[in-house]
Amino acid sequence: MQFRLILTLTLFTVLLFDATLSAGSEIEELKIGTMDLPPYGWIDENGEKKGILYDMHQELGIRYGSSFQNSILPFSRMLYLLRIGRIDLISSQGHKAALEVGEKLSIQHKVKVIAVTKKGSNIHTIEDLTGKSLLYHKSASYPKLEGLPGHIERVESYQHMIKMLTSRVFYDAAIFSEPAYYYWLNIEGFSKNDFGDVIVIQDNIEQWIFVRKNLPLAIKIKLKTLVEEMNHEQRYQQLVDKLIKQTEDKVHF
Repeated sequence: MQFRLILTLTLFTVLLFDATLSAGSEIEELKIGTMDLPPYGWIDENGEKKGILYDMHQELGIRYGSSFQNSILPFSRMLYLLRIGRIDLISSQGHKAALEVGEKLSIQHKVKVIAVTKKGSNIHTIEDLTGKSLLYHKSASYPKLEGLPGHIERVESYQHMIKMLTSRVFYDAAIFSEPAYYYWLNIEGFSKNDFGDVIVIQDNIEQWIFVRKNLPLAIKIKLKTLVEEMNHEQRYQQLVDKLIKQTEDKVHF
């Protein structure tokens, strides 16, 4: 009798779990937010959406297999829309702000951070940055550099950073994500010969897919599988390599 009761309860639990998954297995349209920050996402002068993360999110939407919308948004706006449930997923590092408004789903890729040094600065290692004047993107922080710089200037955009490093004597190096450096190198018409050494600061910073906190479980499971597939296929690095090659083909090195 006790065995039959346990078996009945087990079957009921399985059926209930299956019903829950089925009830929330689809949404009318998957809404994706992509950060408005070249080279990750931007809208060009012709109104065309572009960017490494934009392309990745397009591919994710296609693999998801139903209707989707991929919007390019300022980061703060993207977080707000995720919090109120107006978008379903975003890409972000594990910042406090993202953790407060969404739920970590899976690692999308890992980011390489580099220090681009001024030509003739004689900076060749991370330790050589001690006491130097560095340019950071406005909201960036780098634990491996903590306590090293003598001065940090926070700048609104990567574009301004690459210009400032070449035009102002005061700055010794600028800290970029690898794609941002190559993108703006291309756009501004510089070559690597215009700068000193490129030093890898960190090559394993995790970039996560965050989803809204009330996204149905079945959809989260499906998205997690797709994100992990794309990560395993190294889709992010393939797009970065493509950007680097395009830059090298266009700019004389």
